[in-house]
Amino acid sequence: MRLLYGVAAIAALTFATAAHAQGTPPSAAPPAGGGGGAPEFRGPDERLMDLNRMSDDVNRRSPGKTSSSRPVPARPEDVIQGSEVRDSRGAVIASVEKVGNGFAVLSSPGGKIEVEFASLAVNNKGLLINMPKAKFDAILSGGKPK
Repeated sequence: MRLLYGVAAIAALTFATAAHAQGTPPSAAPPAGGGGGAPEFRGPDERLMDLNRMSDDVNRRSPGKTSSSRPVPARPEDVIQGSEVRDSRGAVIASVEKVGNGFAVLSSPGGKIEVEFASLAVNNKGLLINMPKAKFDAILSGGKPK
């Protein structure tokens, strides 16, 4: 009887190991042709094409705007005197009063502040700064944001 149980256990482990080694079932296989599916089902070629497309969009854009709603770092030629600066939610919070070498002076009704170009981004709406209006106003007034 023990021999029968031993043989059954060995057979069960053998079949379980063979089934596990087969990999994913055909129903979970990635779609033929690759593209358009979830990112984990896309091949390296499709991801490289997407990266190149985004890089071309960034490099060929006109100063001050992109065609995408996704923000990209601002280049020095993107920061133009008189242009509006929006907060992280898209509300206009200031305008560029002066452009220096590596910095810009932003002017709002609450005052003026000097920021580096690295603090600015640009998308299809124009210049952005990654902070809400309340925090921007608190920095101008010298207090802590609420």
